[in-house]
Amino acid sequence: MSMDIYNNGTYLENNKTIHSEDSEYKFSYIKKLIKEIDFSNTTVKVLDVGGGAGLIGKFLCEYIISQNKTVEFYALDLSLKMLEIQKINNKNIVKTYALPLDELNEKNFDLILMIDVIEHIPNKEITSKLLNTLTKNIIYNIPLELNLFDRLRNYYMKGNYYKIQTKTIGHIHFFSYLSALRFVEKYHKLKKYYFADYSSHILSSSSEEYISQKNNKLRRLELKISSFLFKYLKIFSPYIIQGSLFILVEKDDKKSS
Repeated sequence: MSMDIYNNGTYLENNKTIHSEDSEYKFSYIKKLIKEIDFSNTTVKVLDVGGGAGLIGKFLCEYIISQNKTVEFYALDLSLKMLEIQKINNKNIVKTYALPLDELNEKNFDLILMIDVIEHIPNKEITSKLLNTLTKNIIYNIPLELNLFDRLRNYYMKGNYYKIQTKTIGHIHFFSYLSALRFVEKYHKLKKYYFADYSSHILSSSSEEYISQKNNKLRRLELKISSFLFKYLKIFSPYIIQGSLFILVEKDDKKSS
């Protein structure tokens, strides 16, 4: 996937809110993972890759500061427009980079955020190896789109669902629950992860995007069934319903080569 979708207006046209309505929900899981990290330095150096509206980064900075630490926050994105938005929303950003990760010269981060990013990157394997040379701690969020409901959706749409995902939001890799875990374990040390309760988030959200979804009777039924499955069949739900994995990993020097 070329960077054109992120700079020619296509991505922003199809994602007008830049997922701002999901920021608090996503950070609630990220916060749980951050609590598992022992930051030894008084200043925590963070890189946010593809940080969207910058609100998750803002919440992270506020949390780190609340723990009596200072934060040195960097943002990297292919889109100059996105970086402008992030700087407006997160005043803690000290520097931005409008370039691919493999062109970044800055190193020695305490934490790198890869929230809804790896599915966009053509050379995802090279990127994950590279992350091990830049930081000790990485938090991924990986959408799980190879689930039963999305496969049925793709069948109903005559094989076009995943093609539309690529065209409109730039997803070029699609993960299942198991393939996402296998991927991160191949390149890092897996520390902890959570499968997120996405359907309940949508059902409780007041955002226009989600209200529109809930006005569709079939979609609303799917969300209610998904919420039920998450609550009562949680161990099986990642294979059936929409959601994502929030994953904390540590670098593995043996897997960087």
